[in-house]
Amino acid sequence: MWAIIDSRAPKEAINNLSRCFDVFEFSSDNITYKEVSGHPDIFIFQDEEKLIVAPNSPIELTSFLDQQNASYTLGKKEIGKELSNSTQYNCIATEKFLLHKKGYTDEVILVNTKSKKLVELPQAYTRCSLTMINENNYITSDRGIERSLSREGHNILNVSAKQILLPGYPYGFFGGTNGIFNNTFYLIGSLKHHEQEEVIRKFILRNKLEIVELYDGPLYDGGGIFFGNNQ
Repeated sequence: MWAIIDSRAPKEAINNLSRCFDVFEFSSDNITYKEVSGHPDIFIFQDEEKLIVAPNSPIELTSFLDQQNASYTLGKKEIGKELSNSTQYNCIATEKFLLHKKGYTDEVILVNTKSKKLVELPQAYTRCSLTMINENNYITSDRGIERSLSREGHNILNVSAKQILLPGYPYGFFGGTNGIFNNTFYLIGSLKHHEQEEVIRKFILRNKLEIVELYDGPLYDGGGIFFGNNQ
């Protein structure tokens, strides 16, 4: 089993994750904004079948995926330093839906998800801003995303972003603090440092997920954690 996490995440979190997974500490240099340069969700899209990876991703990333025999395809658009070219892979796919802002998605993702309904969201940094618990339950700090998904009949928990760390910015996004693997919700941080701890904890547990807090500190936005099984 493998995991990909921001190399700048707290070392205690990385070390704890390494107890169960072969961990790749992701980083990039002079490709995109410094603040998100270690965020895997900028460079990688993941659905239930495979990964789609930005073609200008660091060679260390694709080498790691090759070592893990991970199923992946290269996307078409390169990551850059603008909104329009740093969001192409930052979307979420469910069994039935593709969630993203229309016009921003890499065309390889669109081809691979053509059987899914595109639910247009107002935020191009979709995966940064949104945690999918399952097909019908989500957590976000973005009111626009909340309204869009509510119209589709989904259950949305809106949480404050003010206590989420993202160095270089006043605060981060909840979607970047976590990842789910085998019915376990892994958090880069502890919910006890968030003012809505009990509400968030109940929402996750109600959806039959175990919570693992990877270090005893504030929630850290590292662009999410990506998981996979060795093929």
